[in-house]
Amino acid sequence: MLVSTVVALAGGLSSRAEAAEPAAAPNQPITFEQHVRPILKVFCLDCHGGGEKLEGKLDLRLKRFIATGGESGAALLAGKPGDSLIIKRLKSGEMPPTEKKVPAEQIAIIEQWIASGAATSREEPETLAPGLGITAEERAYWFYQPIRRPVTPAVKQPTRMRSAVDAFVLAKLGEKGLDINDEADRFTLLKRATFDLIGLPPTPEETEQFLADAAPDAYERLLDRLLASPHYGERWGRHWLDVAGYADSEGDGSVDTIRPYIYKFRDYVIRSLNADKPLDQFLIEQLAGDELVTPPYANMTPEQIELLAATGFLRMAADPTASGQGDPDTSRNQVVADTIKIVSSSLLGLSVGCAQCHDHRYDPIPQADYFQLRAIFQPALDPQGWVIPRDRVISLYTDEDRAKSAAIEADAAKLQADVNTKRQKFIDEAFDKEIEKHPAELRDALRTAFKTAGDKRTDEEKKLVANTPSLNITGGNLYQYNMGAADELKKDDAVVAAKRAEKKVEDFISVLKEPGGDPRPTHLFHRGDHRSPKEVVKPADLTIAASDGQRFQIEEKAATLPSSGRRLAWAKHITNGSHPLVGRVLANRIWLHHFGRGIVDTPGEFGLLGTRPTHPELLDWLACELLGSAERGAGSAEQKTAAADISATPHSEFRAPRSLKRQHRQLMSSAVYRQSSRRAASANSMDMDGSLYSRFPVRRLEAEIVRDRSLAIAGRLNNTLFGQPVEVMEDFAGQVHVKDDSPRRSLYIQARRTKPVSLLAAFDAPVMTLNCDRRPSSTVAPQSLMLMNGDFLLAQADHLAKRVRAEAPTESDRSLTEPLALRYASHAASWQYGHGFAEANGQQVQFNPLPHFTGSAWQGGAVLPDPTTGYSILHAAGGHAGNDQQHATIRRWTAPREGIVTITGQLKHPSENGDGVRGRIISSRSGLAGQWDAKTNEVATSGLKIAVQPGDTLDFLTDCRENVTSDSFEWRVRLELADSAGKVVETWDSAAEFHGPLGTSLPQQVAIAWRLAYGRPATSEELELGSRFVKEQTQLLGSLGQKDDLELMALTNLCQQLLSSNEFLYVD
Repeated sequence: MLVSTVVALAGGLSSRAEAAEPAAAPNQPITFEQHVRPILKVFCLDCHGGGEKLEGKLDLRLKRFIATGGESGAALLAGKPGDSLIIKRLKSGEMPPTEKKVPAEQIAIIEQWIASGAATSREEPETLAPGLGITAEERAYWFYQPIRRPVTPAVKQPTRMRSAVDAFVLAKLGEKGLDINDEADRFTLLKRATFDLIGLPPTPEETEQFLADAAPDAYERLLDRLLASPHYGERWGRHWLDVAGYADSEGDGSVDTIRPYIYKFRDYVIRSLNADKPLDQFLIEQLAGDELVTPPYANMTPEQIELLAATGFLRMAADPTASGQGDPDTSRNQVVADTIKIVSSSLLGLSVGCAQCHDHRYDPIPQADYFQLRAIFQPALDPQGWVIPRDRVISLYTDEDRAKSAAIEADAAKLQADVNTKRQKFIDEAFDKEIEKHPAELRDALRTAFKTAGDKRTDEEKKLVANTPSLNITGGNLYQYNMGAADELKKDDAVVAAKRAEKKVEDFISVLKEPGGDPRPTHLFHRGDHRSPKEVVKPADLTIAASDGQRFQIEEKAATLPSSGRRLAWAKHITNGSHPLVGRVLANRIWLHHFGRGIVDTPGEFGLLGTRPTHPELLDWLACELLGSAERGAGSAEQKTAAADISATPHSEFRAPRSLKRQHRQLMSSAVYRQSSRRAASANSMDMDGSLYSRFPVRRLEAEIVRDRSLAIAGRLNNTLFGQPVEVMEDFAGQVHVKDDSPRRSLYIQARRTKPVSLLAAFDAPVMTLNCDRRPSSTVAPQSLMLMNGDFLLAQADHLAKRVRAEAPTESDRSLTEPLALRYASHAASWQYGHGFAEANGQQVQFNPLPHFTGSAWQGGAVLPDPTTGYSILHAAGGHAGNDQQHATIRRWTAPREGIVTITGQLKHPSENGDGVRGRIISSRSGLAGQWDAKTNEVATSGLKIAVQPGDTLDFLTDCRENVTSDSFEWRVRLELADSAGKVVETWDSAAEFHGPLGTSLPQQVAIAWRLAYGRPATSEELELGSRFVKEQTQLLGSLGQKDDLELMALTNLCQQLLSSNEFLYVD
């Protein structure tokens, strides 16, 4: 019988594994090796062929073994599935005896195989070695094939290509009749590249400069600048620290002991990436840096210290032995196992840990391979010679440091001896004075008792001492007897302390190193149990990572050498460019962080449990480019030359072999990277998930960038590189915050396994129980709560609002906001203060602003009377009229919208002198609305209703009448603006809204906030909405009785909305 498709390998596989297994071609016969054995390997071979003992004496590793059967007889009758014992046992659920049963669809595959004659792909061997071994089918899996440089494919539209990367993507898209998008706009490219390479937003100045740069190589020079930034190492260091499982604590239960020196590994990573250290060197140092430094580790150079710091990579696993948590042997072996998991997932792309207890059920990794890999690391991580974390440190003190410290200590000891002598003198003097207060007949006995050591006193002496505590005088209580002496000694002690402070503080570095000598043998553990050691294994790489029969094994070194050399030999082997796993894994990780998904979308699992590559040839091409020494595939010389030309970069500083920065340039210069994120209708159905790269993905910023971007635009980010981590603290509600609200980059926040920072955790920052191959990007309710109510975001919104207030508007801001200035003027901005006069007809006003503000009043100049305006003054409550009717004081109100204004108020002239003042209200539209005189009294200026249009003014003039004497006045008015339906929509109070020189207008503030938050100008619609929001918020806050700066509070609310928006949280 034939099948058209084959369901993966075994029941219970994840959908990823099912999708990864290629379907059988139509009319392809089912064979034992290709279709049946993988199912049996998952469910049955542990008991029937994989171990030393055959359950029921049944071996299922070969078809003829199945046919022979075991204690129950033949398990297979070719052509008769219904009569075959294996099918009966599988269908009845007797086999396997565990809860996990073989799925019905996979039993059906075995049935079809038997029914069609139980074919094999080749002649079976007479005998088999113990264990499962590795079959030809397993060895043929794509990931285990040698990396060969593929020929750049031909494409239909070569003009779309900017690099060889494009050729591979365009070729795949062409198969579906698709194409990539057009290039993204320059602002999008700037943001995309900046966040990708340094993890910070471009500043408004950088944006303006790039957008104004019309040179054809502007984008390439942008990449130059970003790759040269010291923040590049921070951004890409975070990616590697995820893979390494970086944490500043041991993860030893609730204790979670701090690792005080491990941050130096983090700093090593940043420095190495900034220096573009060759990738092979970068990995070798982390795996075996200690083996590159000759012991003893003393008087080391900075370069040697860096090599030792690099070994922190192998100290990342949680270590319960730091505080003795759990069973010691179990804890030690678990640290070793977790270290192997970190190394294998980060570099080998395989779940090697699944072979700890038995042969890997899905991938060709025998259990012996696991322990041979363990043998590489065991000399430094030996459970029988375990070193607890606090002892895995090396002092950075040099012999010179120790000599200087000893000399300083000798000087301090001399000073201390002098102080001690003086202290004893003062104590003796105080004792002699105090003892005089006691009867003469007791003094000798008391003196003897107190001079005798405590353990040598008689009972009588002990009683005397206990009964006379006032004579127990020490340096600690000397101040009670002689304050002057105590003060003098305090100064002397400070001198001694200052001398000791001259000593250089002894610093340490956390390392992994070997003790030297002959390493203990590594045993394979039965079922992975360290309590059941079996045969000894030798250190070696994975069998599947080399061609059949060419496995890499490590020669034993002489015990007299300082280290076994195992890690160094293995590190050099896996980074030599010919290893089939490492190059692909690393190239895939780099692609993942630029394009939001990997070519293999399970970056820590390239085996059968992972996904298959969408563009395998591209992945091999990138691996060749990255590690640089793989075989070149077949192809003409012309094709090879063309590929080289396409991938060339004009900036030679990034052409170094094994250069990560060079690969950034190759990827980021491609048309695939530079395309827009627009979803084309034609590509939606065929590239729904974007795995063909017909568009650039829209990605949410990682947790750390959300925080760092908030700090940056609020003007608070501390860009200091390196150093000890900033501590975290837990508040009463259980939320974990950064101590003292430190504005350092999130990379430098202490990574506590038991206390992840709440904001970062909400946005998917990993908690390092092990390591993180790929961060999830969730959308969950706690994120909204953090944005709406979290103290951090609220604080940054407040800082941003204050920055907006302090920022001067640009010419662009002014031109953009001019049409909105009147409509969205703040209440304060509705009022102006000046002097002038009304025309003879009383219908028009000549208004001139008063130029000088004292801090509480507007007037003509710093000194009164001013030569021009005389005593003209305006303040919150009223003011003083000018020296004549040509210099009346004028409080001007400007209408922001159409409506009817109702005016209420009181004009008061308090003095008994002079002839009083005259008050007038004049509308720019309808002329004189009202006039009142006040002389030593108060008159109502209420009841007026005046129709206004946007831009109309109401002027409140006060003049001196005839005599210039005692013309101070009070005139506070309230205005209510009603709409056509008579509903009051806005109110003003001349006294409450009195102000000095105004800063930027409300729309200008909105424009500045937009430019700072998003790095771009707001559109007219956004300015309209933002200005309306701030104005309505101001009114709402006022109606709720808020007394603070209402406009600043409203602006803060707007800034919070900007910090919570999709445009802020996502980058396209």
